Amino acid sequence: MGRKMRVIYYLFEVQNQPISAYAKEIEGRLKHFIRLVNPDGYSLFENAKSILKTSNVVYVLELRDDVSRWFYLAPSLEGVERPKVAYEYEAGKEKGLEAVLWEIAEGKAHRTWSMNKISGILQAILWGGFLILSYIGYKNEQAGIISNLLPLVFLLSGAIEGFRRGYKKKKKR
Repeated sequence: MGRKMRVIYYLFEVQNQPISAYAKEIEGRLKHFIRLVNPDGYSLFENAKSILKTSNVVYVLELRDDVSRWFYLAPSLEGVERPKVAYEYEAGKEKGLEAVLWEIAEGKAHRTWSMNKISGILQAILWGGFLILSYIGYKNEQAGIISNLLPLVFLLSGAIEGFRRGYKKKKKR
């Protein structure tokens, strides 16, 4: 799977009606789909791989109520309205795709603090600190050795990037 794969995740919170009634409505709008009830990450991953054999995009719809979670995997969504919570993931490798689907299966897809935000903040602090220290070194000759630390900053920034999980995530709404 050496190509860019996209996972578009929709979360529907079902209230005031049985989840099966809402599911019947969704199934009437989808042409081709795979339904999974309360799956684990492995089941979600394997079924998504089967859709990604013919398409670069897999849509993951989660219907959630207080009791259960139903997932629909489909290569396209025509006629299904967008929910309030939607995310788009882009993975370049199978490991990244697996991490995305495990995150979705565990219910962690809509957390506010993701690894991408944390590593972005760390890199901003690293580069901001380096720029401030470089300015101080410019004004003070004895602190001029700070400019020699640029390779170390590049190395640390690369290490922080290495901690990312192999995919990009962005909120659709």
